[in-house]
Formats: sequence, C-alpha cells, structure tokens
Amino acid sequence: MTEAKVQKAKPDIRAITRLVPPSGNLVQGQSELPIDPRLAAEAAAVIAASQNHYGGSEGDAGLRAAVAKKIAKYNAINVDIDARPFELMVTNGGTGALIGVAQAYLRGKSALVFEPYYPYHRRILEEFGAKNEAFELDRDLKFEKDELLKCCRELKDRSQFPLKAIIICSPANPSGKVMSQSELEAVAAVAQELDLLVISDEVYEHYVTGDDPHTPIASLPGMWERTITVNSFSKSWNISGWRLGYAYGRGELIAPINNAANVIYVCPATPLQAALSKVLMADDGYYPRLRDKFDAKRRVFSEGLRELGFDLYDSGSSFYIWARIPERFDDAIAFNEMLMRDAGVGMTPGGAFADGDLWDAHVRICIAREDTILEGAMQKLKNVLS
Repeated sequence: MTEAKVQKAKPDIRAITRLVPPSGNLVQGQSELPIDPRLAAEAAAVIAASQNHYGGSEGDAGLRAAVAKKIAKYNAINVDIDARPFELMVTNGGTGALIGVAQAYLRGKSALVFEPYYPYHRRILEEFGAKNEAFELDRDLKFEKDELLKCCRELKDRSQFPLKAIIICSPANPSGKVMSQSELEAVAAVAQELDLLVISDEVYEHYVTGDDPHTPIASLPGMWERTITVNSFSKSWNISGWRLGYAYGRGELIAPINNAANVIYVCPATPLQAALSKVLMADDGYYPRLRDKFDAKRRVFSEGLRELGFDLYDSGSSFYIWARIPERFDDAIAFNEMLMRDAGVGMTPGGAFADGDLWDAHVRICIAREDTILEGAMQKLKNVLS
C-alpha cells in the first residue's frame, strides 16, 4: 500500500466525451437535463435587476439560509448560519470546496480515497502539493475495517506526506456505491483512533434508491468535530456550468477553507446564488421527484444492458451505472473504442478510476440524459452487441 506505484495511462474522460456525439454520450458525469424553468426565470430577473457585483466569500446570505434548511431537512444536521466562524459556506462548485480543503489542510500531507475513486479527488490534491493514496475495495466494492486501519496507520506514521484525511464519496462516483451504516462507522472509528479529518463528498445524496439510506458521516457520534462535508447543486439542479456548491462543518474547520476561497475565487457567482436561494426549498416534492425520475431511468436502462450481457453492480443509487462489460470482452478501453466507432456511443472505461487493473473490464455509464437520448443509445448498443 505504501510502496511506490507505477502510474499507468488512464482514459481521459473529457477527451472521450469530445469524440462522442451528444446522442451517444454516456461518458461525462454531468446532468444534461434542462434547467428548472422557475430557476431560469429567477436568474433572469436577478441579472436584469443588476445584482451582479461582488459578494462575500462565504456566499449569499439567502442561499446559505436555504441550504441550512435543506441540511436540517434531508441530513438531520443543524447548522448555525449565524455562527462565527462560519459553519456553512457556498463554494464555486463542489470542486471549489475540495480545492479549498486541499489548500487549507493537505499541502505536504496525504489523503486516502477508496478505489475505484473520483479522479478529481486525486487531481486536486496533486495540484495543491498533496498526495493521494488509494485503498482498493474488493470485487464486491467492500472493505474490512482492520485492513483500513492498518493501511491508515502506516500512512499516518511515515515521514513524508503523512496521512491527514480520509475522503469518502457516498453515493460514489464512479460506482454509485452507497456506504452502509457499518461501513461509515468503520471509517469513523479509524478517523477517531488516528485523529484524521474526514472529507465527505455527498454530491449524489438525492439519487439514493436502494436499501441503504444516505447517512451523512458528520451525523455519527464524534464526527461533527472532524468532518468537512462537500456538496453541489450541479447535478441535482442541472446547472453544472453555474459552479455552485457548498461545504459545512465545525466553524474552526470551515474558516481556513473560506480564507482560501477568498483568495482563489473572491466569491461565487452573485446573481446565480440569489436566484437559487429563491427556489431551493420552495417545493417539497422536488427531490423525491428527482429520485423517482432517475430510478425509472436506471431500471429501464439496466434491463437493456443486462439483455446485452453486462453484469451490473447493484449500487443503491441511480446517477451512474457501474458494470462489467459482456464476458466475451475483457478490455473496457478497446470495448469502448469499438462502441464509439461502430455505434456512436461512448462510456467511461473503469481504468479511469483506478490505479490497479481490477476494474479494467468495467465501465461507468452516466444516465443523466433525456429519455429519448437513452432510448436511442440503447438501440445503437443493441445493433452492435446483439
């Protein structure tokens, strides 16, 4: 685990995306569904009213208040928006929050991620003078607490890039895995024993459809004090280009992130924050409808994939499908190149999310597309693979 690894060439997700027509793009992990018309109208009105100037680095007060209500309702965590230092800040996307974390806490340190991992969890650390260590999950995407503890202790005790944090992503990008209560408790126990931070990426919380509910690790006993939770509106509100997210935690943890954001970004987009604040909690049915819509997409598209010989991981969430390609193929990169050439459909090879070769025959499929796009892509896959 601590030995140096030779980094293999990884599939480039954005490069693959550019090679695939929109009608077959199951590659990039963003929602391509239309913006909510109420949100679009509010944004137009705010911009027309000339609310287009600098705001505080911590974010718009109205949006912070709305986010605090959202956290209380869906995460059962009470964030004090009047606390100083701030317990909650709006960030320039979830990525902006992660950059703030890296700048504030991880220079010269390392953080552990669970493999298969989200590539930006690695890239951000490396760009900001930190090191990423991958802890490989088994073929069922599970892990043993004792192995995690052993690995983290070794990394914590080394002289160069000692371990500072564990990054969890639940539901996970790329696999969609929803961590169970016992898995979260295992991570919490390791973090507390070794005095580690936990960075919890919860961007996909509203896509949970399985038996394991979304549980914020910050809600576990003793974890509020050491957890920084990162989230985003990019996926759930179909506004990835707006670059709006948030981070919350104990004020003493959030303050250094806010200092970094003030220097790097100055502030999130002022009119877009104001617009989102007006609709974020206005409709109690918004998030349940989102979950049900994506669950329907997952069930329909999964059925078609199984008929074509894909072996699907039952992740418990619905933004991504993580699958082993049909058994007659064993290289997802070559398989994907064939699909792009012969079907005009692209997926993301599993090697993009791993250092080892365990997932080289897997793909991540993003289903955050209009039903007509998914139906057309499935027909193209059937034409080539049936």
